[in-house]
Amino acid sequence: MNINFNHLYYFWQVSNEGSIAGASKILHLTPQTISAQLSSLEERLGKPLFVREGRGLRLTDFGILTKQYADDMFSIAKEWLETTQDGSSAIHRTLKVGISDAIPKSLVSKWLAPLIENEQIANLHCIDGQQSELLAQMAMHKLDIVLADKPLDSNLPFKVFCHEIGKSQIGFYGSASSALRLRPTYPHSLQDEPIILPAKNSPVNNSIQFWFQEQGIEVKVAGHVDDSALMKALGQQEFGIFPAPLSIKSELHRHYDVSLIGVIEGTYQNYYAFTPDRLIKDSIFSEFVNFAKGVR
Repeated sequence: MNINFNHLYYFWQVSNEGSIAGASKILHLTPQTISAQLSSLEERLGKPLFVREGRGLRLTDFGILTKQYADDMFSIAKEWLETTQDGSSAIHRTLKVGISDAIPKSLVSKWLAPLIENEQIANLHCIDGQQSELLAQMAMHKLDIVLADKPLDSNLPFKVFCHEIGKSQIGFYGSASSALRLRPTYPHSLQDEPIILPAKNSPVNNSIQFWFQEQGIEVKVAGHVDDSALMKALGQQEFGIFPAPLSIKSELHRHYDVSLIGVIEGTYQNYYAFTPDRLIKDSIFSEFVNFAKGVR
């Protein structure tokens, strides 16, 4: 089946704007022209894409499906066009990186160093957020890489490659006075101690809770926090001791004035980079993953 891609583009703009009038301002075409092109597209497809709802248009179920494909197609086209914006023979591009809130930013800065220095990357856009939200943006081709602290959900409706780029043992940290008090009889000194833990559904939280059970220790959970910066700030203010990777021990002491109390045996934090199954492939992804794996 041959499709007029101009008609598909008009449909995409109307679906984004919610009305023909809104799309006509962007496309600089008359509403009558756009309406005629939409009718031609619907006739070609044999199914309606919109139904009228008040002064606007609502997508049909088939229209929603069509828009999902159009989102992918025009996002990839935009990505391709970005490679033509420089007049030189070298290809320069914008790279969009999603970063999970739970990942220490000191590690992220080390991982991203080669991307910042890469001459092929004209702009590096970094976005913080929850892992599920970032993956949803990757599905719409709004992100090129997602850095996360949890493994990939096998139920994702699109293809993503998962790369383990780091691993660090976990320990408990607290203020200097807390460390001095708790170290001598650690881990039993944690009994009834206020503790700030990661999100309830996170692998690290589950591992720590299992470790407490093995040690026969009952603690007071001061709260579950999924933002690593907030967890450290709360620990600095002595709301409770908190877990963090041993790999950032010196940075925690320098920036938050907290000290390591003790190691949580058998508990590790893993870090992952997710990359999409792109139609446009280059070496940037593999170079980044290989570099990140070597960061300690």
